[in-house]
Amino acid sequence: MQRSAFGQIVASLRKERRDPHTGRPWTQEQLASASGLSLRVIANLEQGKKATLDGAMLENLASALQLTTLERREFFTLAIDLEDGVAAAPVFDVAAADAELLELFASLYQPAFLYDDYFDILAANHAALMLHAIEPGWLQSLAGEGERPNFLHVIFAPDSPMRRSMQAGWRMLALRNLHQFRAMTLRHRHTTRWHDLMAQLRTLPDFSAYWEETHFGQADIYSHLRQHHYVHPHVGEVRYAVMANTVYRPVVHHHLTVLLPLDEHTFAVFAALREKSGGGFLKWSIQTPEPIFPGRLR
Repeated sequence: MQRSAFGQIVASLRKERRDPHTGRPWTQEQLASASGLSLRVIANLEQGKKATLDGAMLENLASALQLTTLERREFFTLAIDLEDGVAAAPVFDVAAADAELLELFASLYQPAFLYDDYFDILAANHAALMLHAIEPGWLQSLAGEGERPNFLHVIFAPDSPMRRSMQAGWRMLALRNLHQFRAMTLRHRHTTRWHDLMAQLRTLPDFSAYWEETHFGQADIYSHLRQHHYVHPHVGEVRYAVMANTVYRPVVHHHLTVLLPLDEHTFAVFAALREKSGGGFLKWSIQTPEPIFPGRLR
């Protein structure tokens, strides 16, 4: 990643640390003190100037910023002074990867979502929408014209169907997805898209409080694997794991999450959803954000 972009990311992470006495964001001096680096190194780093950082210095910086294991792996990779696109092999075929992913998505029997690093939804199958009583029209209404809906908007919207379907389990859903979002978007904190999205999300009830909670007093987050156990208002007690797989792309990656039942009742619920939905799904074009609605939600 270019030094200027990495410096902006460091500055963004620094400003999320809070002085316990004033509640104000950390200054460069405070980050320098906590990391054991000089103020000059921190200032040069954030300004995109040349700053030599060895492994120990990067480790101290990541620890001072209280990064989780998932975030640290991203952070250390970003510290390499290379263009974003070179992470993909020269033979990487974006179109072929997209086609393969969508073909797999269409064949899934379990509830599933496909989204990018920003949690913008690329596809959602009808089984997942029916589980949470998400109407396609409501989902599209969250997005601007010609844009994709965002999954965090789905979660935190005041009239979100997921607040009703997951009830007591909604809090864990919100926190776990925010942890995942933090790690996935760390590489994009310097972009206009990230700043615009965060400004939109902060207008939603509960978002800012939960965002802060994921950063302070948290346990380490080292896996995208998540489990949910709650009483659904219509189908009763359900238990499932959320399995996530990433398709790495030159800049913005794509992520497939599938709900895997953990008991016989949940297995039967998912099978019934698949049969009732007919296997249909909603898709927003991966290359352009214009929505396409194959199939019909019954």
